Amino acid sequence: MYYLGPKGSFSHEAALKISDAKYIESQSISEIFHRINSEDKLGVVPIENSLEGPVNETLDNLFEYDDIFVNKIIQLKINLVLASKENININKIKNIYTHLYAYKEAQNSLLELGVTNNIIPVESTSKAALLAISDPNSAALCSEFAAKLYGLKILVNEVQDYDSNITKFALISKKVSLTGERSIMLFTVPDLPGSLYKVLEKFYVLSKNLKMIYSRPVRSIPWHYYFYIEYEGTFDKDLLNELKKVTTSLKFKGSYDVT
Repeated sequence: MYYLGPKGSFSHEAALKISDAKYIESQSISEIFHRINSEDKLGVVPIENSLEGPVNETLDNLFEYDDIFVNKIIQLKINLVLASKENININKIKNIYTHLYAYKEAQNSLLELGVTNNIIPVESTSKAALLAISDPNSAALCSEFAAKLYGLKILVNEVQDYDSNITKFALISKKVSLTGERSIMLFTVPDLPGSLYKVLEKFYVLSKNLKMIYSRPVRSIPWHYYFYIEYEGTFDKDLLNELKKVTTSLKFKGSYDVT
């Protein structure tokens, strides 16, 4: 099972909640999709945060890879800590390593702590923890899991701005799941007035409760967009057939349960 590394990342922590499978680190979300597409294995990727919204790299890859699907969603409460190699005063910290998403989720708390140091964005919170080991005048904004794994001293616990900070991680594979609490579709529509309305009308007529709708640029065509949609319920062939009538492309990406 592939996850966004290094060890100690939130993706690693989410993967451990799924199974006892062999875990393999990846450098990026896009690499995970590439490997699954060529090797037919499992992967765990972040898909949405309750504070910052959808993870665009995950959505874009779901749109690009037609044969990769979401099989399950794992919810993980995010507890961010400020950790360092030594138990130093936070006023003496010169650099803070962190993932950009984590920084956005904690920037107000950092300001209240008086930590206005040089913020250095890196690929993951676990990479931040690794870098803090070799830089004695630095700290990592990372998970408690990563701090303990790498032997860092936790200077401040629960640095996130809100207690309701939760990230959803998607278990992805090349096997489509047709049953579950929710389902995902991606689609494009004609560049004409009322096109999106016609799509939403289908969900209303068939009594499907929409939980999320989000638009992203189609990278191959400037100023064109695709839509990511989640709805309550399992795969519905009638809905799919109706949507095909009003979309220019339609991709069913799986039904799944949420844990």
